[in-house]
Amino acid sequence: MTDTYVILGTGIAGFSAARSIRREDTDCEIIMIGEEKESTYLRPLLSKTDFSRFRKNKIYTAKDSWYEENRITVLKGRTVSGIDRENHRVILDGSTVLSYRKCIYALGATCFVPPIPGKDKRGVLTLRTVQDFHELRRKTMTAKKAVFIGGGIIGMEMAWELHEMGIHCTILESAPRVMARQLDEESSDILRISIEKQGIEIHTAVQIRELTGDENVTGVILSDGRRFSADLVVLSTGVRPVVAPAKEAGLSCDRGVMADDYLVTSDPDILAAGDCVQCSIPNPGLWKYAKVSGDTAGYNAVHSESMRSFRVGNFPVILTAMGMGMFASGTTQEEPGITTEVSHSTPFGDENYMFRVNHNRCGSQNYQKRFYRDGKLCGIVLMGDISEMRTVPVNL
Repeated sequence: MTDTYVILGTGIAGFSAARSIRREDTDCEIIMIGEEKESTYLRPLLSKTDFSRFRKNKIYTAKDSWYEENRITVLKGRTVSGIDRENHRVILDGSTVLSYRKCIYALGATCFVPPIPGKDKRGVLTLRTVQDFHELRRKTMTAKKAVFIGGGIIGMEMAWELHEMGIHCTILESAPRVMARQLDEESSDILRISIEKQGIEIHTAVQIRELTGDENVTGVILSDGRRFSADLVVLSTGVRPVVAPAKEAGLSCDRGVMADDYLVTSDPDILAAGDCVQCSIPNPGLWKYAKVSGDTAGYNAVHSESMRSFRVGNFPVILTAMGMGMFASGTTQEEPGITTEVSHSTPFGDENYMFRVNHNRCGSQNYQKRFYRDGKLCGIVLMGDISEMRTVPVNL
């Protein structure tokens, strides 16, 4: 009798787990379950692809034939309504029952929507799924002014896309500076100046009081009384792990589903991966973390007697928007024991020089900042021409 592996989630973590399981066990049955009606796709492309160039068939991780060739069953548009740990069963939509030998919990995360008065008005959107992308694209056909609440990578990339379409964009960030976790104060200031030169407004250290309008959103009011008119508001305020099914099943959970260094949960027959897992390696909610954790969880589900620990390198951040490129990796904060080295240059001596990354115009001015600990490179920030990122050590 062949073993059955049930994977909850069809994101990159679930896909990587399925691929890993099939690589290690050529005879088993693999079933993936996803709430979206899509196969696994490259989620980062939703904010990195021009609206005019978006092609749905270009974002999928694998063709349908790949699942057929690898005998992987994908159940789309299905909801996990329960996990019966005692009997090794997963219940879908309150009725369908699937038995498993090992289960991979990879339900990912959902957009965090702050409890802002007016958040449910029409024209207030998030960007997490293909459906979100299409809804946002439809709204841009009539929008004149957009406000982005949150100054992270996704918010900036989408603000640039809308700005290029002629929509006036404003970014509102609660932190004292943009990308405060990824960039030191100097680098953040340079990034902000570069963005504002493009005509995009940025306001930091703000608190949102409410979103105005009747049925449709018409603007944003800050706690200090400042008002910004908008017929489109995009919430880019982080994500929250999907843990409800795990908690209801009695698995140990905190912010995410608790797992050990092998990604095994409090139930030895259930492993966790992706944006929903919480283990000794802090979860940044990034693609690389989800991909590697899925691969590790899949391997360990098959090899329960010879598991390998979850290890992942650094998490570089790449921005290709705002008329520039930005790359940050490793320790990029000035702190005790850290020394820095900064350099500026203009490519080829031409201030108007531009190159392109993912169809985005990127930088006429180059900025590089290196961070050292005990004389050894431990972090780097590149802006403008970021082609040097290919030479940055993977485990910086």
